[in-house]
Amino acid sequence: HGDTLDWLSIYRHGHEGEAENPWRYVFLSFFRDDVGAIKRELRKRKNGDLFWGNIELTAFATTLLVMAIIVPTSPIHFINWRFMLFFLPFWYLGHCFSYLNGYYRHYGANPDKPIAWGVSSYGKIYNWLFFYNGYHAEHHFRPKVHWTKMVKFRQSIADLQKQEGVRTIKRAHMLGFLDPDLPKRGQHEAKAEPAKAIL
Repeated sequence: HGDTLDWLSIYRHGHEGEAENPWRYVFLSFFRDDVGAIKRELRKRKNGDLFWGNIELTAFATTLLVMAIIVPTSPIHFINWRFMLFFLPFWYLGHCFSYLNGYYRHYGANPDKPIAWGVSSYGKIYNWLFFYNGYHAEHHFRPKVHWTKMVKFRQSIADLQKQEGVRTIKRAHMLGFLDPDLPKRGQHEAKAEPAKAIL
């Protein structure tokens, strides 16, 4: 349990260097965002991100309010509670599915080796539908490589990935909990020297 560079890290709320329980991570992460801390970090960048973040947040809140007001009710009320009752749980569950996907993009990865920071999944349909999101270890190792070049990039580092023990799963990340080779929680892997970066 401690501070991590990545606010969404699966290790941030874990204990003794272990990843957090997947169900706690999936269902509680939605409530852990600190809007004040996010604003402070965006303000430090001085590149307009804070302005556009505020625009996005205002647009979302306005859309939600307008939808709650204009969706007809009988008798007419100011806020359509039925719309809110329908929308809010699905909004929350949508975030939960996103966190589930993110959890298995990192669970079993090696946080001590940049080449192995992520877990990859190479299913063709999954990657075609999700813009090669399955090439997650590759994305962490070289975040600026465009998604259309991920297959070629992976081919160029495949031997190094194998040597460094980059973890892959057979299913899409959102189904990572079904992976037959899922590492057991509580098992630490031996730490090794990180791979040298490829420029």
